[in-house]
Amino acid sequence: MPRLAPHRESLVKEIARQETARSVKLTPHRSQAPRSSREVIKQMKISIAPWLVMSSVFISSLAVGPGLTSIPAAARNPNVLTVSFSNSAYKSFLEEAGRRFEQDHPGVSVVYMAPVATHGEHLARTLRLRVTGEIQDVSLQSYDQIAILVRRNMAVPLNGFIDGEKDWNSLGLTAASMDVGKIADQVYALPFESATPTLFFNNDLVRRAGGDPEHLPNDWDGILALAGKIHGLGDRIIGGFFDYNTSGNWTFQALITSQGGRLMSQDDRAISFDGPEGRRALDIIRRFGQTGMVDMTQNQAFQAFTAGQIGIITQANTELGPFEEGAKGRFEIQTMRWPILSEKGRIPIGGRAMMMLTSDPQKQKIAWEYMKFLVSPSMQTLLAKMTSATPVNVIAIHDPAYLGAFYREKSNQRAAIEAVPLVTSWSTFPGDNAVRIAEVLRNHLRDVAIRQTDVDKTLTAMSKDVKDLLP
Repeated sequence: MPRLAPHRESLVKEIARQETARSVKLTPHRSQAPRSSREVIKQMKISIAPWLVMSSVFISSLAVGPGLTSIPAAARNPNVLTVSFSNSAYKSFLEEAGRRFEQDHPGVSVVYMAPVATHGEHLARTLRLRVTGEIQDVSLQSYDQIAILVRRNMAVPLNGFIDGEKDWNSLGLTAASMDVGKIADQVYALPFESATPTLFFNNDLVRRAGGDPEHLPNDWDGILALAGKIHGLGDRIIGGFFDYNTSGNWTFQALITSQGGRLMSQDDRAISFDGPEGRRALDIIRRFGQTGMVDMTQNQAFQAFTAGQIGIITQANTELGPFEEGAKGRFEIQTMRWPILSEKGRIPIGGRAMMMLTSDPQKQKIAWEYMKFLVSPSMQTLLAKMTSATPVNVIAIHDPAYLGAFYREKSNQRAAIEAVPLVTSWSTFPGDNAVRIAEVLRNHLRDVAIRQTDVDKTLTAMSKDVKDLLP
């Protein structure tokens, strides 16, 4: 086994010592009601389960760089920065970023929690860790979960750190991307990546329907007219598929925000989608249903698109790679930025933002340096090349020294790049019923698209259902 760096060797010893002490503390005190050994083991599992990994993996990762682990002892070490994220696709990038950060900050160790699969699991684990007092220092949370953590007083405001930077505006983050982390004029998150709803076209079907891939319509009327012609080709071809089943009603929200609207009022006390913006959004979805759209899961829709059975589909720009791979050798795919319907129109950002959760002043300084490091042009360039994620740093995007030449050669990446200056927050509903509200909306959207229910009646019903579930 390679020799550990001195600060990592001491970290291993400290973790071992504190974990031994921790296991002793889990034994019930004599004044407590006695518990069986099975109950004690169960409690230990509940308490430390999110942090557990195989010890061999932990030791190996410490020897060569930041590890995919996170142990309660690490959270208490002032020179160890604990970081959490979801989706193992980001593992290699974050490990490499951690190694480079450690090289620039001798004596500091970056330790990653083993990633969970989804945004929802990540949020749930973060909330559990807050209860046990073992909260991570930095967390890469979904944009629609920023408000949830802020409402629970778990997030650290970043305004003071930003104000302390003499050249903050030269870092490369746009005002739009910074706004997505704001709650009531306080910045609680820095953008990490940008994912936006995007239109994907099957150019073979476009041509067969009489369309021109070089001059695609860029408004919903033209897009839906083209989808209708594609459906008219027969052979059970679906002209257009609107994915209403996205997490947090993301695509429906995109139809609202692209008109300059919102799901909720600024103070989160009243719904705002029950007016003309909501009616227009439902009308667009209903018209998609008239182009041969059938009820399918997301995976089924993805398979149908790559099989050449769908002409136009709405989905996150991050699906470009899988779509191109699935269609390789059979048809060409083309992307388009989400249509903007108003001068105030915006596109809700998806993906991950960075939030500072530690209350330790010393760790906050390290956490801030780490967060700045991840949004620097060099790290944003590495992120794009290692994960295909869309960066938020415009210097990285446009400067030939970073990704400028790369994106000029990747025409299908332009839709995502064009959306970066237009992003807005991905909102979530307030209160404990946010998940139920999202499901209620999803059911109504399905009815409009598949059952072709009346737009006005559906808007009235969904508005009432959401109001009934709000706090």
